[in-house]
Amino acid sequence: MTRHIDHDAHEPKIERGPGPWRWLIPAICFLWIGNAYYSLIDWQSAALGGGTGIVLALWAIEVTGNKVPDWWRSKPPGSGRS
Repeated sequence: MTRHIDHDAHEPKIERGPGPWRWLIPAICFLWIGNAYYSLIDWQSAALGGGTGIVLALWAIEVTGNKVPDWWRSKPPGSGRS
């Protein structure tokens, strides 16, 4: 059985710009390299790691439109999908 989803024909298309990622990701890479070069292991290193994780998560949410890939979704019992 196929499902039919009604869509609004006049719904505006979502326009997503490049966002801050073009300068934010290289800036974080620069900070990581500087941190590794000077062997700074302290609370600032932990904050850098946390900030990197947050930026990576925000980037992934924006790129995917906050949609979960099909291969992440649970499979209904008896669907025959592997």
